Amino acid sequence: MSALSARLDEMNPTFALQGQLDLSSRYGMGTEEFSSLMTKRVLEVLLVASQYDAFILEEDGQLTELLFEEYRNLDLNLRYVPRFTRASTSDQALSLIDSRSFDLVVTSPRVGGANLPEFVSRVRELDPDLTLGLLAANTAGLAEAEELRASGALDWVFLWQGDVKSLFALIKQAEDRWNADHDILEGGVQAIIVVEDEVPFYSGLLPQIYHEVTTQTTRLMAEGINLSHRLLRIRARPKILLAQCEEEAWGFYERYGNNVLGIISDIGFPCEGTIDPEAGLRLARKIRSVDPHLPILLQSVETGFEQEAHELDVAFLHKKSPHLLEDIRQFILDHFGFGDFIFRLPNGEEVARAEDIRSMTRLLPDIPGESLLFHAGLNNFSAWLKARTEFELARLLRPMQVSEFSGGEELRSFLITAFILYQRQIRSHVTTDFEEERFDEFVAFAKVGSGSLGGKGRGLAFMHKLLAHDEVRAPGVRVAIPQTVALATDIFEGFVKGNALRSIVQDAPELEDGAILDRFRAARFEHGVRNALGQFLEIVREPLAIRSSSLLEDSLFQPFAGVYATIMLPNNHASLDVRLAQVLEAVKVIYASTYFRTARDYLESTPYRSEEERMAVLVQRLVGKSFGSRFYPTFSGTAASSNFYPFGTMDPEDGVAQVALGLGRTVVEGFEALRFCPTQPKVLPQMSSVKDILRNAQRRFYALDMSKDDTIPGIQTEANLLHLETIAAVADGAARPILSTYRRENDAISPGFDQGGAPLVTFEPILRGRPFSLPELLVRLLALGKEGIGSPAELEFAVQLEPGLEREQIFHVVQMRPLVVESFHDDVHLSADQVERAVVHTKMALGHGRRESLADVIFVDPEAFDRGTTAEAAIIIEQINRRLRDEGRHCLLVGPGRWGSRDPWLGIGVTWPQISTARAIVETDFSDLQVEPSFGSHFFHNLTCFGVAFFAVHKTDQKGAIRWSWFREQAPLSEELGGAIRHL
Repeated sequence: MSALSARLDEMNPTFALQGQLDLSSRYGMGTEEFSSLMTKRVLEVLLVASQYDAFILEEDGQLTELLFEEYRNLDLNLRYVPRFTRASTSDQALSLIDSRSFDLVVTSPRVGGANLPEFVSRVRELDPDLTLGLLAANTAGLAEAEELRASGALDWVFLWQGDVKSLFALIKQAEDRWNADHDILEGGVQAIIVVEDEVPFYSGLLPQIYHEVTTQTTRLMAEGINLSHRLLRIRARPKILLAQCEEEAWGFYERYGNNVLGIISDIGFPCEGTIDPEAGLRLARKIRSVDPHLPILLQSVETGFEQEAHELDVAFLHKKSPHLLEDIRQFILDHFGFGDFIFRLPNGEEVARAEDIRSMTRLLPDIPGESLLFHAGLNNFSAWLKARTEFELARLLRPMQVSEFSGGEELRSFLITAFILYQRQIRSHVTTDFEEERFDEFVAFAKVGSGSLGGKGRGLAFMHKLLAHDEVRAPGVRVAIPQTVALATDIFEGFVKGNALRSIVQDAPELEDGAILDRFRAARFEHGVRNALGQFLEIVREPLAIRSSSLLEDSLFQPFAGVYATIMLPNNHASLDVRLAQVLEAVKVIYASTYFRTARDYLESTPYRSEEERMAVLVQRLVGKSFGSRFYPTFSGTAASSNFYPFGTMDPEDGVAQVALGLGRTVVEGFEALRFCPTQPKVLPQMSSVKDILRNAQRRFYALDMSKDDTIPGIQTEANLLHLETIAAVADGAARPILSTYRRENDAISPGFDQGGAPLVTFEPILRGRPFSLPELLVRLLALGKEGIGSPAELEFAVQLEPGLEREQIFHVVQMRPLVVESFHDDVHLSADQVERAVVHTKMALGHGRRESLADVIFVDPEAFDRGTTAEAAIIIEQINRRLRDEGRHCLLVGPGRWGSRDPWLGIGVTWPQISTARAIVETDFSDLQVEPSFGSHFFHNLTCFGVAFFAVHKTDQKGAIRWSWFREQAPLSEELGGAIRHL
């Protein structure tokens, strides 16, 4: 964490700026505010000119090509390059206007078949609202054209300057006028008012201003957060509004004054229909009475006005100056905010320069207070931000008065907080393109490469986008994702191709996983990838989670959940080179796992092929805190929109959540965790009595071993994880917010931790809303995810609770994926006879429909099975499954405990590929232990997505039963472990 970011955390909640910076509409959902700008464009242009005038304008037939080049260089969005249709006579033009739709008609003074006034009149009869401009090749006929403009018959009159920029300026003038009201008043776009009535002068001036403003806006696009944002940002360039009289100029200022960057004005121009040689001075005085600091530039051929201009504190240029246009360009750079922000002392001495918001934020702590006060008093900060299209932050700063602060230090703290919070917000809900020179702690999600983010990456990026919504804001908590850098799938493809690893696809069935990994470890990454990850590690010194994100992972119908590797690294070695090497090795392990046996076996149960799979990788900050040599969060968990096992008054749509102390492995692998319904968090049958709580409270948790700082990841990705008793977290002080206390003397349990009793992990405080309401937040997040995906959603999350109820806590979403829920079309009613004849029946079931052609059963007898042999049992079941798969047969799987549990004492820890032929699964109790069903996230997600029927039958269940005698009487094809496992 940088010093600036830490400083903001220290200030929390000194400045209540979050509510004043409303960026959700602009950045959270794909920059809608930018995309709503410039909605009306000039796309179809009718050019009406005699053959001679057309020849002059077309530059020997190259007009379209030259204009295309101008758009390519300045507008950057080639979708909006106008298409030209030419007409050389008035009759031809009028026929085209009558039969087709044009956005703009540009005519020359000479129109074959009619004089100019007649032609304009006939156009207005056909379409009174059509925008009609005149582009003259010379000054002949300008007076007549000006009369038509003054009467409203013509919209603009321009003089061709021998450059396509004149036509570009005319087109942009039309677009700016059309879009001004919406873009300025609703979108916050800025405006530059140009006051000039002489056609030859503004015909030369406007193209230069457009060129400079568009060039500077294009240059500032480099500060955009991704390509889409940069392209949209060009739409927010300042409007150039041409006024040709005092009334028009003052009308623009009155309407758009709060969004005017500055004014460039002649001094002599019409007022009330008559030329007033001092109209510009009067306009400047009126504006100065309202805004003493607005940049104003006056021009005149009369140098005598210079003194009066300076007395009004406005700039002055001589129109006859040989370097007038260059001086205007420099004025725009220096005063309209496009250039560097130059910090100065009141005496004019330069102190420092900020190139962009990031450098501004870095400089603020060291700028002298008197310089900050000086610039704040002139509104320089807001003006500079407006030119950069950072409207929201500018709106926050603009109304602030220097008198509101006790001095420079208080102003400095305010500015630092505002700039940091702003950067955090604008980058917190957008996937940015990774750029080494621009990556910092405010970038929440950055992408390296141009390919896909993969399934897991897509889900996280989508949730990242959704989190801008107000609906997920809750008192006392902020929702975010861990800082993430994604290596897109094209990085994987380049790595495989560049290191000649494609043969792995064919060779993999003959290779052990270790041999495949050795091939990948011997390969090298390109410099660009190494540099990007190196820059990430320069910023991030906390532990990391390196997660797979294949193309098929977490997809709606074939989830691949838990098939590929996730690796956690301490990331605490003193050497950056060592840390980088560890991350690169971890990425190689995940790349190699694409071809490991587990993944190949899984793929064989799907319609996909190994060669179709592509792997992206997410490199994430690990959520949690260091406690000596171990690192873990206060709690992790999962939540799903649909509850497959509702009871009582619960509905399936109420959802379900599971939480556990420590790393999320406890939950997703099916270890002890607290299961609850977010809409009814007080309904906890497993915690309904003191005896239940003592039996079911979490006893062990996972943490990352921080002492192994030089670990190189391998196939055993969990080698650096610690599986500890919860008393260790109590000793660390980490579990206190989720503890209750048991007192033996009165056999009672109370929420919170008291040294006089035994601590128990119950989560009761946070279920009750301290320090925030976890159930309420989950309800909001699940609703948001379900609405966004269009189907039920599942979340994985992690939370590190910090001490102090007044602190804003951070809830991190680490993954989101669709949750497949089978459609139920028919109710099933079983007769008493059917129930009597059934070998298995229960009310605790998942799935619906017929599973035919089941001729095989893998039966684990609870009475004969020894819980100490679960690891051996998983291997035996895998062998039977492989035989069935090779023969194209499916089976019913029956056995005790939690299928897929990583806790060997709670069930047989099979992975999905080891039981891929199962089309129905039955869970029951051990002979000496009743275990809750398999709610481990990855295992259960795969089960539902493959449409496998699931039955849970307990000894105490009055509405379900297994006919044990039937299974035990069948002749086995094979039996293992002394008859405990039988293939029937």
